[in-house]
Amino acid sequence: MKLTRTQVLVLTAVGGVLAGVLVFLGVLALAGSPKAKSHLGSDVFRVGDAKHQATIIDRHGPLLFQDPLGHGRDIYVEHLGGTNWVAFVVHPPEEARRCTVRWRERSHDFVDSCSGRAYPADGTGLTRYRASVDRKGDLVVDLRRPLA
Repeated sequence: MKLTRTQVLVLTAVGGVLAGVLVFLGVLALAGSPKAKSHLGSDVFRVGDAKHQATIIDRHGPLLFQDPLGHGRDIYVEHLGGTNWVAFVVHPPEEARRCTVRWRERSHDFVDSCSGRAYPADGTGLTRYRASVDRKGDLVVDLRRPLA
């Protein structure tokens, strides 16, 4: 049996639609799976040249970044001297998101806007993350896991 040109076009179109539906259903099933992990973004925040950032922080205080990776975490990056760096969430644990810590230049510490509690310059008592200098001299904040 020989197919006409019209029949071939119809069969090709139907096959294309079926393939598209199957691909869509596969992606939908994978996206809904709790075992699926997305690698589209990174939880590592590259701040920039560490020496330059240290100069700015040492002169003007810690750098505030509003949600740098789109995960709902506003962070401060603080230079503690030499090669020591730390990053921490600006919202104290167990408090509303509207409560933030602010840098106090005079006392070189942070104060919670809601409770008035003071936190040291290294962010002890807040959710902290590792910040380090990579081989290229860039400051990198690892937001994958909080420090213990």
